[in-house]
Amino acid sequence: MKRNLLILLLVLVVFSIGGFLYLNQREVPIEQVFPGKIWAKPIENLPDLKGVGAPTAKNCGNCHTEIYEEWQRSTHANALTDIQFQSELAKPSSPKWICLSCHIPVQNQRETIITGLRNGDYFRPVEIPNPNFNPDMKEEGVTCATCHVRLDSQTKESYVIGGTGGTSPPHPIKIDRKQLLNRCYDCHNETYTLNESLVCSFQTGSELQATHSNQTCSSCHQPEVRRSFVKASLNKPIRTSHKHGFIGGGVPKRFDLYPDQIRLGYKPGIVLSNWKVEKNTIEVHIKNTNADHHVTTGDPERFYRLSLVGLDFKGNSIFQTETTIGQEWSWSPQAKKVNDTRIPSGKVYVWALKQTELPVVSYRFQATHVRLKNNTSDYMSQSSGYLTSPYKEKVEKIKELYPHSSLVIESLYHVNTKSRKDTPLEDLFKRNAERKGE
Repeated sequence: MKRNLLILLLVLVVFSIGGFLYLNQREVPIEQVFPGKIWAKPIENLPDLKGVGAPTAKNCGNCHTEIYEEWQRSTHANALTDIQFQSELAKPSSPKWICLSCHIPVQNQRETIITGLRNGDYFRPVEIPNPNFNPDMKEEGVTCATCHVRLDSQTKESYVIGGTGGTSPPHPIKIDRKQLLNRCYDCHNETYTLNESLVCSFQTGSELQATHSNQTCSSCHQPEVRRSFVKASLNKPIRTSHKHGFIGGGVPKRFDLYPDQIRLGYKPGIVLSNWKVEKNTIEVHIKNTNADHHVTTGDPERFYRLSLVGLDFKGNSIFQTETTIGQEWSWSPQAKKVNDTRIPSGKVYVWALKQTELPVVSYRFQATHVRLKNNTSDYMSQSSGYLTSPYKEKVEKIKELYPHSSLVIESLYHVNTKSRKDTPLEDLFKRNAERKGE
């Protein structure tokens, strides 16, 4: 009797272990874990494009020379090489394959293909080698093919998605402007909770749609320009094109990219709409005039730092205060937004203060768009051991190589004359470019 019980117990243990191992190792499709999420899978491998070759930005640039030059200076082109992103990607808590789906969105850019998730765990992807991996294309980040190239389901050939027609390019093309315009939302309009402390929150698209304006992402981030789509030697007509610098918040990925920000279309979302200095109070009115979404937007850790300095008749600082406009999140033990002072499109933020009794002759106001805090980059430098070369060395010198913030508004208000003088944006960006290591 005892022997039979022992045998039965042994059988149950074996089946239990076997069942556990099976369930723990079973491959669950990505679509089952993240249903309907475009970012969960990259764009499938793209064959060579007729008349172009491999669908790399470099090959596209052989004809689209101006567009390629603009793209090279863009945030999109630096999406993979971004030092802050590489530091975040290297963390043990980072689900790398998910993050890469937005930063290198085409399967050709990935060394492996994720066929599923072990037991549905996004930290345990099942990977196989990608026979179509293109290392040059990988380094291009958000490359041209991200928006413009797809695989025809019937012919199994690559084709280009265009926004306008009227020409005869050497490659196959389908005109679908709506698809191009909606592509932005796949990465810039997503909030998803992976676990209690790991949340991806980008709601720029929803903020834009809530304004009920006729503007699209492209309206501001790809300003119109009259030119030929291709190099002059091809003798194609001048038409309405769009700049491809994809300028955002005015904080580029490298210091050498500052001179291109204004050329490619940057202007601050906010403006200093009014000074109001009375006997007992000071009011600084900041209006979201130029953005059809909140400011700041995107990465929840971005914010505006506002500072007000009182100057005496010699120009010395005798009074100083500051505040911030942005989101505040608590990340541990559970990620949650605890405050939000951002400015919706068209709205005004009033910074009200008590007038100082000090002999202030003029006030200097500054608004700085902050992407990365100094204490955060200090932590990144101390944790650089997670990275390999060349990013390990770059993160160790992140303050020298990576702009943390940009001064975007500066205004001097004279108390007696009630007049103001604003510093030109060009001058501010020259100063921003010189702030390495600060």
